[in-house]
Amino acid sequence: METRNEIGSRIKQFRLARSLTLKDIELRAKVSATHVSEIERGMTSPTVGALAKIAKAMGTDVAYFVEKRNVSNISVVRKNERRTMQFKDWGATYFSLTKDLPHPKISFLEVELEPGIARPEETSTHDGEEFALVTKGVMEIIIGEEKYILKEGDSIHYKANKPHAMRNIGDARCRAIWVTLPPFSL
Repeated sequence: METRNEIGSRIKQFRLARSLTLKDIELRAKVSATHVSEIERGMTSPTVGALAKIAKAMGTDVAYFVEKRNVSNISVVRKNERRTMQFKDWGATYFSLTKDLPHPKISFLEVELEPGIARPEETSTHDGEEFALVTKGVMEIIIGEEKYILKEGDSIHYKANKPHAMRNIGDARCRAIWVTLPPFSL
Protein backbone atom coordinates (compact mmCIF):
# COMPACT_ATOMS: atom_id res chain seq x y z
CA MET A 1 0.00 0.00 0.00
CA GLU A 2 1.30 3.46 -0.91
CA THR A 3 1.50 6.34 1.58
CA ARG A 4 -1.08 9.11 1.41
CA ASN A 5 1.53 11.45 -0.16
CA GLU A 6 2.20 8.90 -2.93
CA ILE A 7 -1.51 8.32 -3.52
CA GLY A 8 -2.19 12.05 -3.61
CA SER A 9 0.72 12.62 -5.98
CA ARG A 10 -0.53 9.90 -8.33
CA ILE A 11 -4.05 11.35 -8.31
CA LYS A 12 -2.74 14.82 -9.13
CA GLN A 13 -0.42 13.58 -11.90
CA PHE A 14 -3.22 11.50 -13.43
CA ARG A 15 -5.68 14.43 -13.21
CA LEU A 16 -3.28 16.97 -14.74
CA ALA A 17 -2.23 14.57 -17.49
CA ARG A 18 -5.86 14.50 -18.58
CA SER A 19 -6.24 18.28 -18.28
CA LEU A 20 -8.90 17.92 -15.58
CA THR A 21 -9.44 20.62 -12.98
CA LEU A 22 -10.34 20.02 -9.35
CA LYS A 23 -13.83 21.32 -10.21
CA ASP A 24 -14.09 18.73 -13.01
CA ILE A 25 -13.39 15.99 -10.48
CA GLU A 26 -15.85 17.51 -8.01
CA LEU A 27 -18.62 17.47 -10.62
CA ARG A 28 -17.86 13.94 -11.82
CA ALA A 29 -17.04 12.29 -8.48
CA LYS A 30 -19.28 14.26 -6.13
CA VAL A 31 -16.23 14.79 -3.88
CA SER A 32 -15.47 18.42 -3.04
CA ALA A 33 -12.63 20.11 -4.91
CA THR A 34 -11.20 21.18 -1.54
CA HIS A 35 -11.09 17.58 -0.33
CA VAL A 36 -9.49 16.35 -3.57
CA SER A 37 -6.87 19.11 -3.27
CA GLU A 38 -6.12 18.09 0.34
CA ILE A 39 -5.72 14.45 -0.80
CA GLU A 40 -3.41 15.46 -3.66
CA ARG A 41 -1.21 17.49 -1.30
CA GLY A 42 -1.00 14.63 1.22
CA MET A 43 -2.83 16.61 3.90
CA THR A 44 -5.44 13.90 4.37
CA SER A 45 -5.96 10.28 3.43
CA PRO A 46 -8.87 9.48 1.15
CA THR A 47 -11.55 7.10 2.33
CA VAL A 48 -12.01 4.00 0.22
CA GLY A 49 -15.32 5.44 -1.01
CA ALA A 50 -13.84 8.81 -1.99
CA LEU A 51 -10.90 7.13 -3.72
CA ALA A 52 -13.26 4.88 -5.68
CA LYS A 53 -15.35 7.89 -6.78
CA ILE A 54 -12.23 9.86 -7.81
CA ALA A 55 -10.81 6.90 -9.75
CA LYS A 56 -14.13 6.30 -11.54
CA ALA A 57 -14.43 10.02 -12.38
CA MET A 58 -11.01 9.88 -14.06
CA GLY A 59 -11.70 6.62 -15.93
CA THR A 60 -9.36 4.34 -14.00
CA ASP A 61 -9.57 2.02 -11.02
CA VAL A 62 -8.46 2.41 -7.42
CA ALA A 63 -5.58 -0.03 -7.91
CA TYR A 64 -3.80 2.49 -10.15
CA PHE A 65 -3.43 4.84 -7.18
CA VAL A 66 -2.71 2.35 -4.37
CA GLU A 67 -0.67 -0.53 -5.80
CA LYS A 68 2.92 -0.59 -4.70
CA ARG A 69 5.14 -0.28 -7.73
CA ASN A 70 8.57 -1.69 -8.13
CA VAL A 71 10.43 1.51 -8.97
CA SER A 72 14.02 2.52 -9.46
CA ASN A 73 15.92 5.78 -9.77
CA ILE A 74 16.81 4.80 -13.34
CA SER A 75 14.34 4.38 -16.19
CA VAL A 76 15.24 2.42 -19.30
CA VAL A 77 12.49 1.95 -21.87
CA ARG A 78 13.07 -0.25 -24.89
CA LYS A 79 11.35 0.93 -28.06
CA ASN A 80 9.09 -2.12 -28.19
CA GLU A 81 8.12 -1.72 -24.50
CA ARG A 82 6.80 1.85 -24.61
CA ARG A 83 3.41 2.51 -23.05
CA THR A 84 1.09 4.14 -25.57
CA MET A 85 -2.11 6.14 -25.56
CA GLN A 86 -4.08 6.68 -28.74
CA PHE A 87 -6.51 9.46 -29.56
CA LYS A 88 -8.12 8.02 -32.68
CA ASP A 89 -10.53 10.93 -33.09
CA TRP A 90 -7.65 13.27 -33.95
CA GLY A 91 -5.02 10.79 -35.10
CA ALA A 92 -2.55 11.14 -32.23
CA THR A 93 -0.48 8.49 -30.49
CA TYR A 94 1.58 9.25 -27.38
CA PHE A 95 4.54 7.01 -26.50
CA SER A 96 6.03 7.19 -23.02
CA LEU A 97 9.83 7.47 -23.09
CA THR A 98 10.20 6.85 -19.34
CA LYS A 99 8.53 4.65 -16.73
CA ASP A 100 8.39 3.86 -13.05
CA LEU A 101 10.68 6.64 -11.81
CA PRO A 102 9.50 7.52 -8.29
CA HIS A 103 7.79 10.93 -8.03
CA PRO A 104 8.74 12.28 -11.46
CA LYS A 105 8.62 16.05 -11.91
CA ILE A 106 8.53 15.94 -15.73
CA SER A 107 7.59 13.48 -18.44
CA PHE A 108 9.19 12.64 -21.76
CA LEU A 109 6.95 11.54 -24.60
CA GLU A 110 7.09 10.96 -28.30
CA VAL A 111 3.97 12.25 -30.04
CA GLU A 112 2.95 11.02 -33.46
CA LEU A 113 0.23 12.79 -35.47
CA GLU A 114 -1.39 11.31 -38.55
CA PRO A 115 -1.85 13.57 -41.58
CA GLY A 116 -5.22 14.89 -42.62
CA ILE A 117 -6.97 14.53 -39.27
CA ALA A 118 -7.81 17.80 -37.56
CA ARG A 119 -7.83 17.86 -33.79
CA PRO A 120 -11.10 18.98 -32.30
CA GLU A 121 -11.07 22.67 -31.45
CA GLU A 122 -10.55 21.88 -27.76
CA THR A 123 -7.40 23.15 -26.13
CA SER A 124 -5.52 22.22 -22.96
CA THR A 125 -4.74 24.59 -20.14
CA HIS A 126 -2.82 23.58 -17.01
CA ASP A 127 -0.06 24.69 -14.71
CA GLY A 128 3.50 23.98 -15.75
CA GLU A 129 5.45 24.04 -18.98
CA GLU A 130 5.75 22.12 -22.23
CA PHE A 131 8.62 21.68 -24.66
CA ALA A 132 8.48 20.06 -28.10
CA LEU A 133 11.13 19.17 -30.68
CA VAL A 134 9.76 18.17 -34.08
CA THR A 135 11.71 15.18 -35.41
CA LYS A 136 9.63 14.50 -38.54
CA GLY A 137 7.04 16.40 -40.55
CA VAL A 138 5.33 19.76 -39.97
CA MET A 139 3.35 20.62 -36.87
CA GLU A 140 1.26 23.62 -35.92
CA ILE A 141 1.24 24.61 -32.26
CA ILE A 142 -1.50 26.99 -31.18
CA ILE A 143 -0.93 28.95 -27.96
CA GLY A 144 -3.67 31.40 -27.13
CA GLU A 145 -4.36 33.27 -30.38
CA GLU A 146 -0.87 32.66 -31.84
CA LYS A 147 0.01 29.88 -34.29
CA TYR A 148 3.55 28.52 -34.68
CA ILE A 149 4.60 26.34 -37.60
CA LEU A 150 7.39 23.93 -36.63
CA LYS A 151 9.36 21.79 -39.09
CA GLU A 152 11.89 19.03 -38.50
CA GLY A 153 14.54 20.25 -36.05
CA ASP A 154 12.43 23.19 -34.75
CA SER A 155 11.48 23.37 -31.09
CA ILE A 156 9.15 25.35 -28.85
CA HIS A 157 8.97 25.88 -25.07
CA TYR A 158 6.01 27.59 -23.40
CA LYS A 159 4.06 28.07 -20.18
CA ALA A 160 1.04 25.78 -20.32
CA ASN A 161 -1.35 28.12 -18.50
CA LYS A 162 -2.57 29.53 -21.83
CA PRO A 163 -4.93 27.45 -23.99
CA HIS A 164 -2.80 25.35 -26.32
CA ALA A 165 -3.22 22.64 -28.95
CA MET A 166 -1.27 20.93 -31.72
CA ARG A 167 -2.03 19.51 -35.13
CA ASN A 168 -0.29 17.99 -38.12
CA ILE A 169 -0.53 20.38 -41.07
CA GLY A 170 1.67 18.35 -43.41
CA ASP A 171 0.77 15.54 -45.78
CA ALA A 172 2.85 12.91 -43.96
CA ARG A 173 3.05 11.55 -40.42
CA CYS A 174 4.53 14.05 -37.96
CA ARG A 175 6.57 13.16 -34.85
CA ALA A 176 7.87 15.21 -31.94
CA ILE A 177 9.63 14.68 -28.65
CA TRP A 178 7.49 16.27 -25.95
CA VAL A 179 8.53 17.22 -22.41
CA THR A 180 5.83 18.19 -19.91
CA LEU A 181 5.86 19.65 -16.44
CA PRO A 182 3.94 18.39 -14.50
CA PRO A 183 4.26 14.86 -15.84
CA PHE A 184 1.75 13.37 -18.24
CA SER A 185 0.95 9.80 -17.22
CA LEU A 186 0.16 7.09 -19.74
